[in-house]
Amino acid sequence: MTFDPETVEAAVFDIGGVFTYPDYLPVAAKLEEIGIERPTDLVTYRRAHHAGVRALADADRPTREQVPDFWALYDEAYATTLGVTATHLAEFRVAIRVDWSWVHRENVAAFHRLVATGMPVAIVSNNNGSAPDQMRNYGVCQVGEGSLPSVAAIIDSAIEGVSKPDPSIFSPALAALGSDPGRTVYIGDTVHADVMGARNAAMQVVQLDPFDHHADFDHTRCRDLDQLVTILIG
Repeated sequence: MTFDPETVEAAVFDIGGVFTYPDYLPVAAKLEEIGIERPTDLVTYRRAHHAGVRALADADRPTREQVPDFWALYDEAYATTLGVTATHLAEFRVAIRVDWSWVHRENVAAFHRLVATGMPVAIVSNNNGSAPDQMRNYGVCQVGEGSLPSVAAIIDSAIEGVSKPDPSIFSPALAALGSDPGRTVYIGDTVHADVMGARNAAMQVVQLDPFDHHADFDHTRCRDLDQLVTILIG
């Protein structure tokens, strides 16, 4: 379904690659350990992530992220962006996996700006069972009353027992929002899970593609949440 901001009545967000990224500190430490100068521009680490996302979009691979070695092409592209060669790839992969706790504060701020307009929002993430805690601990949102913006639902694949791109993972979020799929937009960073999952669920979709890695795809892309929120609220 084509993205049409005039028809959007609710929004659903992914977590990884939207609000969080692999922590750059273990990555930087591993770069120094293997004799590679660590980038001083933190944007480079985000660029590495999105290069990995593009590698997955190009790959003819299973779409279930739980398949062993699914992330190998992501890891290789991420590592190559930072100058890591095949000799050190195996040990470097461990550093990428340490912790996805680096919060994209600008995206969080834009998300809060959208919530403040009153638009119904929810979270749907392929995750490990801790998505509600992550959203609270990282200052993004919560379900119900509290100090953070409230969302209709935080859906975690490990809890639901189903993962994107299976469209059924979106059902509890859509039910909590009370919104029609065709008038709901999903925002994520990957093609294989987010774009395909939203399309499978007959939702509108926008991919966050800050480094323009997916210009050859036909779906709508934005550089960040600030740009998207500006489009949504006018």
